[in-house]
Parts: sequence; structure tokens; C-alpha cells
Amino acid sequence: MEWYDTYQLWLSEEQSLHNAQIVANHFSGTDWTPESIAALCGNMRVESSINPDMYEYGYGWQEDRGYGLVQWTPRSKYWNWAVQNGLSPRSGNSQLARIDYEVENNIQWITTSEYPLSFSEFRQNTGNWSIEYLTEAFTWNYERPNRQAGEESMPNRIAFANRVINELEFDNPPTPTPPSNKGDGELIHLWLSGALNGW
Repeated sequence: MEWYDTYQLWLSEEQSLHNAQIVANHFSGTDWTPESIAALCGNMRVESSINPDMYEYGYGWQEDRGYGLVQWTPRSKYWNWAVQNGLSPRSGNSQLARIDYEVENNIQWITTSEYPLSFSEFRQNTGNWSIEYLTEAFTWNYERPNRQAGEESMPNRIAFANRVINELEFDNPPTPTPPSNKGDGELIHLWLSGALNGW
């Protein structure tokens, strides 16, 4: 699957669901549960519309504001890390690798008294929490928006998280789409071979 990733374009819900499936494909089979992936995507929808090339509206690039799927702020926190690791910063796959890095190094997530669960407990849904609770926990322990903005956007975060859990595939992800360069017979052959062999 290929990302919808036009710079600063707010995606439709259907486009966001397409990108959310890429997120689900990445984290499925790890210690992330479908419920925690849905909560993550519900937050991404409000933060960036799940567009990896989303830069915070109303600010110049040099102001180093929020960027990417989860709107890392400042942008340079994520951007510099990606460059230093030889990754394309605008790529959604690079941004998912950054979340993996945060998981491995136990960074970005800050447990609060309101939501006293660790990042690991969130991912594994060890308390068998609801989608609503997990979405709220990710908002306040990871995203940490302005209180009023977070509260006002919470219904939208939860609504999209519910769409994700109800509409996406977590066990048998869709077959990848062919490369966009359909004129190259060798690439198509390689893609078909890979698809048949379980790429």
C-alpha cells in the first residue's frame, strides 16, 4: 500500500482509513493490540489526518512546529533523528520507525496520574481498557495537547478510533498495491513474485 502524503493536505476520512491500514499493518504482530492501534490512529487522525507530510498550519517551516503523523513538536526532534539514521523524514514508514524507536527507548510517553499506565501497558492493553480510555490515554500521555483543544477534539479522536477497530483488517492485512511505475515490466514481475511469496 502507498501512503496518501501530499504536503499539508488534510485527508478525507477514507484516505485517512487507507493510511491507518498501513499503520495497522506495521504494528500488527507486535505487542500492539488492535485496540491500541485504533487509539493511536484516532489520535493521528486529529493531529495530522494521518498524513505523514503534515506540517502545523499557520507556521513557517523555520518556526519548527508540529510535523508528521503524530505532530512531533518541535519538528526537528523527529526530523533530525530521521536524517541522522539515513531515513527519509517525509516518509510515513520512517515515522513508524520513529515510533518503534520511542517504544524501544521508552521515550515520548509520560505516564500521568489521570492515566497511570505505561506505554507498554497501553500497547498490550493489559487492563482490557475500552477504545475510549485508550484513546484518551494516548492523547494525554503521548500527545499532550493544550487541555481545551484536547478535550474539544476528543469525540473526533474516539469516533475515528472506533472506525479503525470496526473497519480495518488486523489479522490478514491487504495485499500490497503494485508499484506506481506500471510501465516497467521487470518491476511488475518482481512485485508479483513478491506478492505470491508472501512479501
